[in-house]
Amino acid sequence: MRELPYELYRAAQVRELDRIAIEERGVPGYTLMSRAGEAAFHLLRQRWPDARRITVVCGGGNNGGDGYVVARLARQAGLPVKALTLADPAKLTGDAQTAWQDALAAETPIAPFTPMSLDDSELLVDAILGTGLEREVTGAWRDAIQTMNAYPADIFALDIPSG
Repeated sequence: MRELPYELYRAAQVRELDRIAIEERGVPGYTLMSRAGEAAFHLLRQRWPDARRITVVCGGGNNGGDGYVVARLARQAGLPVKALTLADPAKLTGDAQTAWQDALAAETPIAPFTPMSLDDSELLVDAILGTGLEREVTGAWRDAIQTMNAYPADIFALDIPSG
């Protein structure tokens, strides 16, 4: 895999790059999601080579879809992994739904998020909110983010940190 770029982009810039790739270059959205998940998993293994018991917390949009890709790849690599959902997977649409289905097909353990479900996790992957967030985070989602932030493990955020 190529070396990842070190540039930082604003959320609006990332959304525009995605739009160009999909609309102008004809790259399918799920292809972009898969590439993002593969790059994230590669970086995860470089940064935390000894991490076992990985927990990926997935939101309901494409950032969650990226998380399902990472969880599937970890499962296929033989790592103990679980994906925890904050959104009802049955209500996922588009590429995020495809990523969830592929994770299920790979027999990736997927369960609803609860504070107790983080127990024994050595690394958390934040795939909750992505570049599209434009509101205050409240309710169960805020509680989950606070629980993750208080948990004694590193957090690897996909796209941008949720909190």
